[in-house]
Amino acid sequence: MTDRTGRPMDRRLRVRGWLRVQTPLHVGGIALDPADALPVAVDGQGHVYVPGTGLAGALRNWMRGTDTRRGALDDLWGFVPDGVANAGNASRAVLRDAVIATSTAFNGYGLPRDPIDPVTLPTRHGVGIDRFTGAAASEFLYTRTVVPPGSYLGFEMDIESTTEHQDEDRRRLAALLAALSAEEIQLGGATRRGLGTVSLLQSPLSVHEHDLTKPSGLLAILRGRPADARLETAALPDRRALLRIRIDWEPAAPVMVRESGEGPAIGTLPLTTRLNGESLGLTLTGGSIKGALRSHAEFIERTARQVCAPNRPAANATPREHSDSFRDQLDQLPAVRNLFGAGRSRTGGAAGALTAHECVSRTRIPAKVWKALTDAPPGTDPQERPKLSKDDRKQLNDLGMDQADHVAIDRWTGGASHSRLYSVLEPHAIDWEPINLTVDLTHLGESQDAELALLLLVLRDLANRRIPLGGMVTRGFGDITVLSTTLTGGRWPDGTTLAKALEEPQLDEAWKQYLSSTEVNA
Repeated sequence: MTDRTGRPMDRRLRVRGWLRVQTPLHVGGIALDPADALPVAVDGQGHVYVPGTGLAGALRNWMRGTDTRRGALDDLWGFVPDGVANAGNASRAVLRDAVIATSTAFNGYGLPRDPIDPVTLPTRHGVGIDRFTGAAASEFLYTRTVVPPGSYLGFEMDIESTTEHQDEDRRRLAALLAALSAEEIQLGGATRRGLGTVSLLQSPLSVHEHDLTKPSGLLAILRGRPADARLETAALPDRRALLRIRIDWEPAAPVMVRESGEGPAIGTLPLTTRLNGESLGLTLTGGSIKGALRSHAEFIERTARQVCAPNRPAANATPREHSDSFRDQLDQLPAVRNLFGAGRSRTGGAAGALTAHECVSRTRIPAKVWKALTDAPPGTDPQERPKLSKDDRKQLNDLGMDQADHVAIDRWTGGASHSRLYSVLEPHAIDWEPINLTVDLTHLGESQDAELALLLLVLRDLANRRIPLGGMVTRGFGDITVLSTTLTGGRWPDGTTLAKALEEPQLDEAWKQYLSSTEVNA
């Protein structure tokens, strides 16, 4: 019989609280049909949740900062050495699965009382744009189910500590909670497209310390009166260097991302995000913003180099050949690839350094007004499109939106084409929040000056109204007026304007050196 004891634990730091979903969240589950939207993860009871493994990975990755060594923070998060059997340590940080709910209330069993219904979750669509055709790239249409903002994740974390580690563990936990409160940690997938931002609620929140070394501490736990944890300033590896960009703007024409489905009264509707039960906001997704900036960055670099995109496949090529050609377009230019991401992971990592955050309108749309646009009245003939009432039209107009009807013209008769009448809800006077971008300078490494120079050129052209945003930009949509662009971080710790940043001689020289010395992929 083997004499075996459990690992030592003198104290336990326990956190119980809630994380509020600030931007749409996607944690992938098992897809039964590859043609369906990417589903969210559900547990054995059918509740939408974030697995503890997903939480632990995101928290550990943030805590490591710039220290990317494999052994970093092994004493807390555990490790398994390569090629050594029965060795290593389990993580001392215990993260429980987080069920997603619509409120912060608990039931009689201490579980979330109002778990979110997976049937009600919205979907987000995305598509790659072929550089030759300007249309959707082959095999690059993707759809994912998301958890809407305003939902809540039950956050439960324990750190099993010893006398040796207790002071350091308190400091680490304090830094982690501060980062969650400051929305510095993202969960789930597509975080570089603005998804997965969460915020730790300050109430209800409990941070206790269980003393397991003496009877009084054990009795306090059993009686439900543990002591509050004494948290101090953290001592963590150096943080990743970030450049934050804020773009204040206003629309010069209707700006919108198109909703995937059609409305019963108005066919084309702008994409919205439900902010709470009472209102919605129009949304420019991070993916659409990032895509527009990337396309223009490619235009700039190809113009400077006088090189075209990789050869377009023949008209009778297979979908896979068209898909490979599009991936070659994405991977061709090193600076663009480093900033925005690669088409193939074998080129050195698919993720780019730039994160484009979701941009939501300041104008709020009452839920009952939007319901009139998305729900057909009872008894409506499915073959006929119902008309909005005058009151609904007036409310939409007061919010800065109105219905616009369009028709295709028959080339033979010169009249309206049969069954070619369509309508769009145009947001012509909407007030928007700033566009926010974040650049991970640590990710760029020593070559960051060339990438920053390219990004500044893109921002300059955005300010000069050369880059439309959103959908239907070939029909007059998407023009914006940039009011100001502020950069904070990196070489500008106190902040600077775009005009001053463009005057940096070091960035200009780095861009010229990059163009003359760095080759592009064939």
